[in-house]
Amino acid sequence: MGKKIKVNAAGCSLVDNLYTNVDFSSAYYTQLLSKKPGDGGLTTGGLVFAESLVKFAAETTGENRNYPEILFRLTGKDKPDSSNIGGPGIVPLIHAHQVRRSPDIQYRFAGVLGRDSNAGQFKRLIKKTGFPLDDFSISDFPTPSTDVLSNPDFDGGKGERTFINTIGAAGNYTEESLPDDFFDADILLFGGTALVPSLHDNLDKLCEKGKNSGAFIIVNTVYDFRNEAVLKGKPWPLVKNYSNIDLLITDREEALKISGEKSAENALEWFLGKGCGSVIITRGAENVLLKVKSGKFLPLEISSMPTSRYADKVVSELTAEHDTTGCGDNFVGGVLDSVAHQLTENRKINLKEAVISGVAAGSITLTCLGGVYYEKTPGEKYYAMKPYFNAYRRELEGL
Repeated sequence: MGKKIKVNAAGCSLVDNLYTNVDFSSAYYTQLLSKKPGDGGLTTGGLVFAESLVKFAAETTGENRNYPEILFRLTGKDKPDSSNIGGPGIVPLIHAHQVRRSPDIQYRFAGVLGRDSNAGQFKRLIKKTGFPLDDFSISDFPTPSTDVLSNPDFDGGKGERTFINTIGAAGNYTEESLPDDFFDADILLFGGTALVPSLHDNLDKLCEKGKNSGAFIIVNTVYDFRNEAVLKGKPWPLVKNYSNIDLLITDREEALKISGEKSAENALEWFLGKGCGSVIITRGAENVLLKVKSGKFLPLEISSMPTSRYADKVVSELTAEHDTTGCGDNFVGGVLDSVAHQLTENRKINLKEAVISGVAAGSITLTCLGGVYYEKTPGEKYYAMKPYFNAYRRELEGL
């Protein structure tokens, strides 16, 4: 029997509501387009906060409409075409929970829901994943959500999406909202805290408290729209003491925005120089960068690992609906799953092995619509991923 591992996480957890076939050339949509960075207007391909959009719409149109009225005018629909669970805090935990092979690993997520229809949708969806809701608190504020406006005909048929985020109850979720035993864990993951303002602004304190309790600290980032609007090109704050982070997982754009560096390689060295124990930087379809500094890991100089050619082939032959939503979040989930299983064996962490798990998790997500794989039977996702694991290992070995 291996060592029992408790994994607790907090951060971004929300409902993704998809509205399809939205006309980005309509008079109302173009009227609400951003005029300058951070003004609260819509950004095609980007995200704006609903609260900011309401203010921008009032200033631009002279009409005082609430957000549901604005959303209806933009989409022509009184409800979304589909909904999914989203967020770089909860989605990695759902993946790791679904594919775990050891009964010695326990996953918990501390989040918040409102009392609205989005909360009901979230509960119905998460029930299908088998993930427990025990550590979610209830708020009178709206359930955090992102409305995704999709126009498949945009840019000559290439398609594009526009995101409108309602922070809602996440805006009032603080360190005091966490369960009393939250820091009693072997692994603590803080995921996408930029969309949970109080947690993000106190991330330094949270990481330090977790480190002092003996936990292995993982931080994965999300685009920090709030600080981007305020700082206007200056580096985003994350933490002051990076030595409390054992593993930082970020994508290239976020790495550059936080570090202020001009390349992913330089950003990786910047984070390690600040004290991070290890760093993984994803770069979309390009190679993943990783490097280790901490003695908790097997030694590893800067390495570059490719994405999966097998996954590219599978996706090119798909006829069912699919998209790239949640690939990065599931990549984090795959890394987390591997780290947790390695820690049950009381050995140093092989970060390359964790990235293999991450690439396989991200790859299978390419075959789904949305970021969560809803199993019909427990274990289905684990077995569906095995061909991706095996093919990727062969690719790495040059076979």
